[in-house]
Amino acid sequence: MLLGIDVGGTFTDAVIIDEGHIITWSKQRTTKDNLMCGIEAALQQVTANIDVKAIERVTLSTTVVTNTVVEHKEDMVDLYIVPGPGMNVDNAFPVDPIYVHGYTDHRGIVVESYDANALKRECHTHRYAAVSAKFANRNPLEEIQIAELLDVSYDFVSRGAALSGALNFPRRTISAYFNSAVVGVLKEFKGAVIHALQQIGIEAPIYILKADGGSLSLDGALQKPVETIFTGPAATVLGLYAFQSIHEGHTVALDIGGTTTDISLWRNGVPLMTKGGVYIREYPSAVRSFAVTSIGIGGESVVRCVDGHITVGPDRVGPSMALGGSEPTLGDALIVLGKAQYGDAAA
Repeated sequence: MLLGIDVGGTFTDAVIIDEGHIITWSKQRTTKDNLMCGIEAALQQVTANIDVKAIERVTLSTTVVTNTVVEHKEDMVDLYIVPGPGMNVDNAFPVDPIYVHGYTDHRGIVVESYDANALKRECHTHRYAAVSAKFANRNPLEEIQIAELLDVSYDFVSRGAALSGALNFPRRTISAYFNSAVVGVLKEFKGAVIHALQQIGIEAPIYILKADGGSLSLDGALQKPVETIFTGPAATVLGLYAFQSIHEGHTVALDIGGTTTDISLWRNGVPLMTKGGVYIREYPSAVRSFAVTSIGIGGESVVRCVDGHITVGPDRVGPSMALGGSEPTLGDALIVLGKAQYGDAAA
């Protein structure tokens, strides 16, 4: 038997499949303040009449990491780059980088070594760091050495060349930055999942979907957490593909959740892949992925009036007011307009 768990911003779903058939499933409200509670509730319901020892594999998908990035709530990262001569990369990254002198040429030959003493004098501002060197995919020596120096000062250090062996220094750098920016939230998610599974007595190996529809062990994902940024959208693509619900022609598919709307592109019933890597917000990364994106507009996106203008999202501060929340959402607007019927309409 196989167990699948999908932790979204609004609902947590669990399903058990045996020999290609759905045996049982559960849907529970996601408990954002304590993910473990919602996951455990879904597991208790889905395993009520199941021998948990017969579960051979657990596969996860989640929009927890996606939503963190879309809502701009990821951790800050000290970004070290070794650009060498060439193009100007100012304003190419989410933060102002720390420039490190040194240069490896396109043949992988170290032309100029970095200054270790100068690197040690840099002010360490945050818990996480990333380092990316041009042509480190040809010779990663300097990037590795710099990462080892930084490792004593940070909780986690990402390397661009460890995430992609392809040319394109800016894309590798973006991957390294977001790899460190989301490792904290993925660790929190892992802890909640492990604890919930232990409470139920499930000991099967755990995997998590990647953005390209493949999977990683959960422990492996903690080394490459950027691969899980579009785990939720990838699950949507795989679900649509399994049901063969998209046929001929060019198609745009939308999955509207509580926090985000996930968009995927299809041609003749087959999901398209990104060419050089998926965009993470407005930044092109080196992460192999389905052609997907997530925007911060969902059923529980908060609606505000700012300087006389109505704004929607990208943040989600809680449930709709009809469900006990403190701020109005798109869901509340639908209820007021008579387009939806749930919760306390008077609220």
